[in-house]
Amino acid sequence: MGRCYFVEEAVGQYLSEFSTKSKACVTGLLIGQCSSQRDYVILASRTPPREEQNENNKNYHPKLADIDEEWVTTHASQLSRMLPGGLLVLGVFIVGAPELAKDIQNALCKLVFSVEKSVAKKRLWNFTDEEVSDRVALHVCSATKKILCRTYDMNDPKSSAKPADWKYQSGLSASWLSLECTINVNIHIPLSATSVNTELEKNTRNGLTQWAKQIEEGVFLINGQIKEDDTELLEGQKKSSRGNIQPRTQTFDVKVLTQLVSIVCGKCQ
Repeated sequence: MGRCYFVEEAVGQYLSEFSTKSKACVTGLLIGQCSSQRDYVILASRTPPREEQNENNKNYHPKLADIDEEWVTTHASQLSRMLPGGLLVLGVFIVGAPELAKDIQNALCKLVFSVEKSVAKKRLWNFTDEEVSDRVALHVCSATKKILCRTYDMNDPKSSAKPADWKYQSGLSASWLSLECTINVNIHIPLSATSVNTELEKNTRNGLTQWAKQIEEGVFLINGQIKEDDTELLEGQKKSSRGNIQPRTQTFDVKVLTQLVSIVCGKCQ
């Protein structure tokens, strides 16, 4: 059985607004949250045209053969850095004509792996074995608006496409809980004055990776309390007569406690 994506209705409206010429297409990214049980898509974002394309034609749509893979992955990297915790780039979409269906599937397969590779390259930590490695590739027919949803396993570059369900739902994220956390970053990374740019970048990333590891190994206080991994955040709260938690926006304050670790340059030891 394939994965099931629950999608905010506004995403469907957004995708249905794109109309293309016979050989043209629209590419973009799908943003949301995934878990072992359910996947959620709450936002779709079209790949913006390059500056020179935007100046020449505001309604510019590239032909399928002219999709700029590098530009799509750049968009994914920039967007990924802007997302709050808990959300990530779940995959890609292409809006195109039905006669291009086969070629679009090939393009989607190539794009979804390229996007994940680009996003993962900038990530300071690795996903655990328990986390979902599937990413979604969505084809929206520009004529009929019919959806074809498939997934690929990012851990297997040779994986074949698997069918997935795509279900719209209103107010999808309305009941989500919000966790707010502020972290002051003050990192000292020793660098040699004679280092070339490649060494500077490598040393800086190593320092940031050590800092990210401190965060992963830290202790998290949620509203001043330590919660077990399998504890529900709403545990102990009043329920309505129907057995549901009374609906209201709730925000939890999160504090991170980490050990103080000095970062030492290998050449200085």
